[in-house]
Amino acid sequence: MTLELPTTDDKPMWDLWLSAFWLPAVTAAVDIDVFESLAKSPASHTTLASRLSLSNRGTEILLPLLASLRLLVRNDGRYQLTDVARLYLLRDSPYFWGGLLSRMGTASPTYTAVKEALRRGEPTSTTGRKDDRPVDAWASGQVEMKQARMIAALMHSHSVPAALGMARNIDFAGVKRLLDVGGGSGCFGIALAERHPELRCTIMELPAMCEVAKEYVSAAGLSERIDTRAVDMFRQEWPRGYDAMFFSNILHDWNFDTCAQLLAKAHAALPAGGNIFLHETLLDDSGTGPLTATTFSLVMLLGTQGRQFTFAELKDLMTNAGFDHIDVTPSYGYYSVVRGVRK
Repeated sequence: MTLELPTTDDKPMWDLWLSAFWLPAVTAAVDIDVFESLAKSPASHTTLASRLSLSNRGTEILLPLLASLRLLVRNDGRYQLTDVARLYLLRDSPYFWGGLLSRMGTASPTYTAVKEALRRGEPTSTTGRKDDRPVDAWASGQVEMKQARMIAALMHSHSVPAALGMARNIDFAGVKRLLDVGGGSGCFGIALAERHPELRCTIMELPAMCEVAKEYVSAAGLSERIDTRAVDMFRQEWPRGYDAMFFSNILHDWNFDTCAQLLAKAHAALPAGGNIFLHETLLDDSGTGPLTATTFSLVMLLGTQGRQFTFAELKDLMTNAGFDHIDVTPSYGYYSVVRGVRK
């Protein structure tokens, strides 16, 4: 069954989901003295991390979120309190909201996960179950079938509208064979194949994910135009013969060094003039907004090794890997596509 683009975008659903992280994150920031410390002296994320014995990565992700929530502002690389934070989030203020925060903010398991991640700077779980962290499976190259079905269902549910919008709003003219790196359920390949009858797509995934993706592709009636390749993207050679590669929500799972390695592998596997498409929710140029992207970065802190990027950061990574003619186009909802050409 061919799906039509929804009559309205899915931004409200993203807002609903991500709003669940705001109160636990702010409560954790209160409890570990982020606001008290910045009230004494503005600081960069590295300085504040040192003061409070926090991880640099966790602090670098948390402070932009607090700025997006209008609780902090950054000037010359240093964060300081806004009037809202000074009035309502300092313990000696007569207007301190501590009573509500201590009762409501700590009730969510996300609160404990945020505090742990801020101190360790590593992925953690909001439930304590290891299978809540799919990044561990990709890092090890091992995904069990039960976990593959869970991951595919989760990603498919929030990716289908974005996939349909991306396929309609991004120019794939001239692309004949596309490799969808870490393609999950295959929803992006499905959307592109439905939109571009001349396009053939391969979903490159771990073996169990490939088996699950085949089911989604079969249900869409596209098995003749979309196939799968079981490849451990970190440990095995990538297949050749494709004139474009597509990554959706892949790079934000990993640190900059790992992203550089993945882009180098993509460059090596593409022919000269081949295209690369990176589908991500981007931070603005300042890195302290918009709210959706900074909250999504917190989600990455809790479950992956990465965070969201600015366009400039992705452009630098792509340029260093050997891509040029790099540009960015809004695609659908909160997403954009960064495109480059292999030299």
